[in-house]
Amino acid sequence: MKIAVFSDVHGNLKALKAVLGQIKDKNADLTIFLGDIFQRGNEEFECLELLKGSGIVCLKGNCELYAEYGVDVDPDVEHLREYYDGIRKKLTAEQNEFIRQMPLLYEKEIYGHKMHFSHFLFLDINLPYPFLSLSSLKSGVFDEACKSEYVKKYDLAVVGHCHQNFVKENVISVSASGLEGASFLLIEVNEDAVSFEHISID
Repeated sequence: MKIAVFSDVHGNLKALKAVLGQIKDKNADLTIFLGDIFQRGNEEFECLELLKGSGIVCLKGNCELYAEYGVDVDPDVEHLREYYDGIRKKLTAEQNEFIRQMPLLYEKEIYGHKMHFSHFLFLDINLPYPFLSLSSLKSGVFDEACKSEYVKKYDLAVVGHCHQNFVKENVISVSASGLEGASFLLIEVNEDAVSFEHISID
């Protein structure tokens, strides 16, 4: 089975169409988007509509949290209040419902191999802002989270958010599809093993 994973479109419709085209060429059986439709680009609503009708598993990132609840859930993004206030006013009821029902995580087990997908590793999934901060990558908190029993029970835990490709323990990060250095992750699962590769987006 082939699973394609991409993240962080950030309003770049051209990049979204490019990654979806390359994923189609790879004949992926399942496609998962790890979140962040909004911010930076100027085609976020077009991206939202394309994803909404795609049948892809779409997970909630921090940008969707801001679109749903406002920036008060994260004190680090007060500077984005005007932008997200504008987004929240423009969203239709149907778009709001799509964002509301986007899950925070997705789990899949194939041939006994367990995989976890989320926008980033969690500090506490029950908090208004559930993800670890980006500073956790430098402080060592992220590294400790990679070693936690929760993460270790999976063969792979796949995240986005930090716009980087890296592998730590069994945690795989995929860069932003909508920004420079864009890539997606292709996972292949059979009875014997799970393998993966980061693929650059043309």
